[in-house]
Amino acid sequence: MDPNSLSSSQRQALDQLQVITNGGDAEVAISVLDSVSWDVQRAADIIFDQNPSAPLSISRPSETTTTHVENFDIDDSEQGLLGNEPGARGFRRTNLYPSSPLLIVARPLRFILAILAFPFHILRTLFRLLRIPLPQLPLTLSGLTLYYRAPSAPRPELKTDPRSAAERWVRSLEEETGAICLSRVRSRSGDGASTGVGPSSSSLTSRPAKQGEAAADDCDGILPDFFVGSYEEFARTCAKETDARIGCVILVSEEHDDVPEFKRSTLTDPTFVRLMQDNNFLVWGGDIRDRDAWSASQKLQATTYPFVAFVALQPRRSPSSRAGTTQATLTILSRHQGPSIPAASAPTSAKTLVSHLNDQLLPRVQPFLTRIRAQAVERENLKALESAQREHERAIRAEQDRAFAESQRKDKDRIEARIAEDRRVAEEARRREEAERIEREEAERLQKEKEQWETKRMIWRRWGRRTLLPREPRPTLAEPARGKTIRIGVRMPDGRRGVRFFGEGDSLTAVYAFVDTLFIPDGKEFSSDSDPAVPPEGAPSGEEGLVKAMYDAGRVGEDWWGFKLVLSYPRRDIIWETGKRIADVEGLKGKAKDIGESKAGQQDEDDGYVTEESD
Repeated sequence: MDPNSLSSSQRQALDQLQVITNGGDAEVAISVLDSVSWDVQRAADIIFDQNPSAPLSISRPSETTTTHVENFDIDDSEQGLLGNEPGARGFRRTNLYPSSPLLIVARPLRFILAILAFPFHILRTLFRLLRIPLPQLPLTLSGLTLYYRAPSAPRPELKTDPRSAAERWVRSLEEETGAICLSRVRSRSGDGASTGVGPSSSSLTSRPAKQGEAAADDCDGILPDFFVGSYEEFARTCAKETDARIGCVILVSEEHDDVPEFKRSTLTDPTFVRLMQDNNFLVWGGDIRDRDAWSASQKLQATTYPFVAFVALQPRRSPSSRAGTTQATLTILSRHQGPSIPAASAPTSAKTLVSHLNDQLLPRVQPFLTRIRAQAVERENLKALESAQREHERAIRAEQDRAFAESQRKDKDRIEARIAEDRRVAEEARRREEAERIEREEAERLQKEKEQWETKRMIWRRWGRRTLLPREPRPTLAEPARGKTIRIGVRMPDGRRGVRFFGEGDSLTAVYAFVDTLFIPDGKEFSSDSDPAVPPEGAPSGEEGLVKAMYDAGRVGEDWWGFKLVLSYPRRDIIWETGKRIADVEGLKGKAKDIGESKAGQQDEDDGYVTEESD
């Protein structure tokens, strides 16, 4: 399904699932969501195998329709399980023994428990010979109850190659469970030879019964025929398209208490074993204490034990796959990990695994594997046919002539395409140069206009300093028309400060003109003595001329001044208006001081003036 064709709700569900899974392939997420009717929670459970025994959503066919599986709980997010396969994904290491307060307390006790456990080694050996499960021994220390299981005896120096480790594990599994592999049961009953996998099958699955061994009917159960070899060999065997098979990986750890019950109940269950045997499963197992099994647990992302995973060839999930072609890669179909009891609902119980295989995995995977095998045979036949055709010399010569003519045509097309490409590049270069020229001219025009405007504003600033800015009130001269005195301080953007006295009857334009003069640079050429006395451009005198110049330029108020005044506290903008007095400005009322009081009576730091900021 194309991600662009999703509805808004489906797109939201896809985004939620990708956040939960930390990204991932969008096509895989869409297929999983579509199989569970776009339920994000169920899709997350499927991907992380948190509820492997959940019922499937299988269409209920009517009596006149053909039964088919609509949805399948399949996890094909981890493709490329072979280490040397292109595009193989690396898996992060999983800490099987996370730190916890219990472990921090228990670690110092391990040395003491090891000494105390020595007598139990002898009991353990005796119990294993008698095939009696070793019970858990509770130890209580300072109110902390620990369940101690006698550790496995250290392994002697054995061969460390994967084949020897796998064969040793199968042998120990038979001794521990009292069961034997299925092929040995058939060989004892005269049904035929072993069903092991060619040269990689275990000698355990094909050796004849020795003298003194019990008959097959006297054993405690049957085990699957295990593939004896490395995990990489097992994966390559499953991935052979000429003999594509479903693989079952079984990983255990003796450190987990659920493992013994899993071995006795699940691995020896006749229904589970027969189901895998009848469907030609390839089974491989091991203990993570061995190097190869540990490596497999990292690749399969096992987090607890016992662990069961099913792998098989599946279509490669990549947008580059062409329609009508099938690129298969080895894929994890499902993971099952945890206890095997209770049998009805435990993730690794035989009943759960059998139900999963019958209801979900086999109906979906077997048709694809059958098609893969058929395609492999078809490819072999096609190769043979092509080989026979190549033997005809006349056909070969005709093909060479055709290839030569085709090569000439392609060369001609290539030359014409190159000429057209050169023309296109030249045209684009010309257009780019033209655009750069226009942009450069526009920038120069704007810069020129800016300079002209700055020159014009400087003339008006200097005129305002001479005409619009009244002299400061004098203490010795009473000026009732100007009202009380207000001391105004201005902090400039560059940190400079300007302070000046005004009468409350002065216009707000005078305050703005004062701030505007602070932008006049220092220097002889900008001296106040040379300020123009006549308004520029023949404008009327006084504030009326300033207002006319504003409207003529199309810049009124803040656009003309280039700044705005703001009271520092309470913070309030002082908007310029023509004809407005200082006393009419909200926030300056009550701040007026007469000259004598501000000069003689205010000598402390709080001098009673109001400060504005220019931006």
